Amino acid sequence: MTRRVQPTKGPLYGCGEKTDQQKPCNGRSSSEFGVCFTVPYPRTKITGIGRFVSDLSRKLQGFGVETIVLAPSAQGAPAEESSIQLVGSLLLNFQLGVRTLAAMTRLRRRYHVLHAQHTHPQSLVACLAARVFGKPSVLTLHGRVPTPRGLARRTVQRISEILTVKLSTEVVAVSTYVSEAFSQDRPNIKVVENGVDTEVFKHDEAKRAEIRNELGIGSELAFLFAGRWVASKGIHLLMKAASSEWLESQRFVILLLGEADPREPLPANSLFHSSRVPSTFRIIGAASSSLPSYLSAADVFLLPSLYEGMPLGLLEALSSGLPALVSDIPVNRMIIERTGCGWTFKSGESEDLAKAMHRIVAQGVPDSFPKRAREAVLHSNNLDEEARLYFNLYEELLTEQNARLRTPS
Repeated sequence: MTRRVQPTKGPLYGCGEKTDQQKPCNGRSSSEFGVCFTVPYPRTKITGIGRFVSDLSRKLQGFGVETIVLAPSAQGAPAEESSIQLVGSLLLNFQLGVRTLAAMTRLRRRYHVLHAQHTHPQSLVACLAARVFGKPSVLTLHGRVPTPRGLARRTVQRISEILTVKLSTEVVAVSTYVSEAFSQDRPNIKVVENGVDTEVFKHDEAKRAEIRNELGIGSELAFLFAGRWVASKGIHLLMKAASSEWLESQRFVILLLGEADPREPLPANSLFHSSRVPSTFRIIGAASSSLPSYLSAADVFLLPSLYEGMPLGLLEALSSGLPALVSDIPVNRMIIERTGCGWTFKSGESEDLAKAMHRIVAQGVPDSFPKRAREAVLHSNNLDEEARLYFNLYEELLTEQNARLRTPS
């Protein structure tokens, strides 16, 4: 059964209504607890999980919560205390797990709750370590990890999924679709939809003009893809669609933000491995901090993903007033129907994607779509509400832990 988390009443920093006889959570003042986040991707990459953790961490700091983020450092990025250095390109997940354990051990006095992401091997190690250290853990499920090839790898992944979900003190899913996908492994999964910082992700006409001028974009329609360049995000479908006969005579450009992931390499015959990248592409690369500006410069957001839980990139685009063309997987359809604007195509079919792009270029974007897109996010996906719900959850777990410690054995 799925439980949708509701905000609790009472003071923001407290453990419910306090009396003079009550002590703060775990003997600390209510704002003095720390949360350790684990993230399987570098924070500088354009990923929904990375943005989720960065936004939530920033909001929690505003609530008086100390946060630590354990994530692999990007190549060439300056080392930080909580960054995890990976070496080479072999056994990256194993390296990440071992070094996450080492970092959690070294920093264990600075946090009181673990918050892991995905049923990733890193999360399994982190949740196990939290149990050993006697700290409650929250696991946020952002969707299912793509199934690897080979029976042995699939078996290991499935065992890892089951153990991670069962070891976590509390499990939260970003949508009902994700909670239902894991319901056989864990009943009563809570649902907290992703929230967007709508003050950061909003349309900026000045930035639109600046970016389009820099990229040499005139009146032609601009599509935008932002995310990891991996098969599960459908980047190969977009490359094929852009070369389709349906788009040969169309005036458009595609802004391509993101970068490849060595842990999920694209097929050898991908257009990325050749010189046949269509001239319609403007390859921007990793530009996480500039994403809001590029969203303002575009006209339509592209999300050809094969799997999604609650796509934060799509929500950020909508918040920026950017309608979207998305694959027709259930959660994408739900968001487009809820916003009342956007388009879908058959998931996994590059030709259908090309046809949809052709229709959009030919017919244009309805004038009402940008306003409707932003209003839908303002109504349903507020970052402040998401942060409050997670804050309340952390406090509930710490209060329960404190009560158990006080109860005589």
